[in-house]
Amino acid sequence: MRLIELLDRDRIAVPLEVNNLADAADVLAAMLTRTGVVTDEERFRDLLSTGLPRDLVTVGQAFLLHVRMDAVQRLAAAVGVAPQPIRRHADSEQEARIVMLLVAPPRESSAHLRALSALARAMSRQEIVDVMVSAADPEELLGAPSLAELEVPGHLAVRHVMVHRRLSLRPDTTLGEASRLMVAHRVDALPVVSEDDEVLGLVTHHELLKYLLPAYVKRETTGEFRSEGRRAATGDPHALPVRDVMDRSVLCISEDQTLAEVANMMVTRDVERFPVVREGKLVGFLTRGDIVRRLFGR
Repeated sequence: MRLIELLDRDRIAVPLEVNNLADAADVLAAMLTRTGVVTDEERFRDLLSTGLPRDLVTVGQAFLLHVRMDAVQRLAAAVGVAPQPIRRHADSEQEARIVMLLVAPPRESSAHLRALSALARAMSRQEIVDVMVSAADPEELLGAPSLAELEVPGHLAVRHVMVHRRLSLRPDTTLGEASRLMVAHRVDALPVVSEDDEVLGLVTHHELLKYLLPAYVKRETTGEFRSEGRRAATGDPHALPVRDVMDRSVLCISEDQTLAEVANMMVTRDVERFPVVREGKLVGFLTRGDIVRRLFGR
């Protein structure tokens, strides 16, 4: 499927005469309703207004909104191009000239994710952005050759679902600091990487429980701690470098692997999570929960 097939002349606002993202979303929602893509405008607008902070991807000069709900008839998109950059909200410094709204019914979750990824990649290409912001009207935007050649991939790959890299540990990070980061960011695992971003190991809740939980760590009469693994020089397991406690048997995957292949590996090998690498360097993370939330979440 070509990316341009998601659009229609009546779902393109050029110019988009608004001052903020919320108003831009209202304009695009109205176009989707008028063209029959959305059947319950009130419910759709309610979901869109509450989901703005969550269901938003910012890529270069574009805000990409995406919604999946049963009031949507089919996979489709609306786009607006503002004459001047608009802000995400009044107190935000994030701004963009292009606003896209991608919608799909729940049954088309796979196509929705593939289309969202294709839109994000398109908006990361400056030549595509230049064509869109220079278009004088919807017809000129739709007729741009550089847009017409863009394709939505035919299968769901790891890159469409993974969480792009946000947090990792260095080998000399202490276990105490690792535990604070995991609690603060509400994650159950963190990859350990070298200075070249090569994945060396993984620290999970298992390591925290093994070395920090009082049931596994006992204070001896000397006042030192002893754990099942190697003791830190201070005797305090919080001071252990993660290199001494991390799981080194980590299986990494490529962002180009199909989701079906990776899901099968998760089931057959009973693996909960995978670091995602590109040319040997960490670029993201994928868990069972990521797959379930992205494919079946509302």
